Amino acid sequence: MKNTKGYTLYFLVYKNLQLKYKHSLLGFVWSFIHPLFYLLIFNFVFSKAFSEIENYSLFVLSGLIFWVYFSGSSNQLSQTFIKNTHLIKSLQVKKILYPISEQLTELVSFLAGFILFIGLMVYLNLNVNITILYIIPIIILFSIFTFSVGLILGSLNVFFRDIGILWNTLNPALFYLTPIAYAIDIIPQEYSYYFKFNPLYHFLYIIRNVLHQGCAPEFYHSIFCLVITFITVLISIFIYRKTKNGFISNL
Repeated sequence: MKNTKGYTLYFLVYKNLQLKYKHSLLGFVWSFIHPLFYLLIFNFVFSKAFSEIENYSLFVLSGLIFWVYFSGSSNQLSQTFIKNTHLIKSLQVKKILYPISEQLTELVSFLAGFILFIGLMVYLNLNVNITILYIIPIIILFSIFTFSVGLILGSLNVFFRDIGILWNTLNPALFYLTPIAYAIDIIPQEYSYYFKFNPLYHFLYIIRNVLHQGCAPEFYHSIFCLVITFITVLISIFIYRKTKNGFISNL
């Protein structure tokens, strides 16, 4: 039974990758080009405005690649059950495998691009030392958080199609409310407090500890990320279990 689930998961990931890069000449290279395009824009527009940020290119890049991963995964996961309607109705496969395969597909694309970006980061004076290994558990934790957010969206979107539309609408706003191209220090103190309710702020903080500053993740932000991920996982499990039996009749 376990082998059957493993094969099914492999098949779904393979199918997703084929569809994602079908008729694409560059394939996985797009995982590199997308953030690079934004990096060039931010460097051109904001590098002088935020000259106080040391190594601005590396600062932006370390946030951009994880944002693109989060945005792409959450968007795909919000549609995963709807996109696989015919498979859900025709195959006796556990429904949870569809969002898992979607997340794994995005993770493969992210890692392919991330490997290329490590080379660029070294060129941008990335401090390569033993602390860079902290990025491995951070990627795992961030992936779990992203998957949980996506599972909530995907489960609710089956019943309320406005969820997917709303999330696509909110995504650009969330991008600018997350300190990717700027440091939170520029936000007036009376407003910066509210920015810290954004979980992505804390994830970017520990990511930049490792990739931008070359040090271990700060304890407070690491604990916050662990706690918010744990809470998000519990919420996603609760919503999925409450909604999964109604998927077929609502798809």
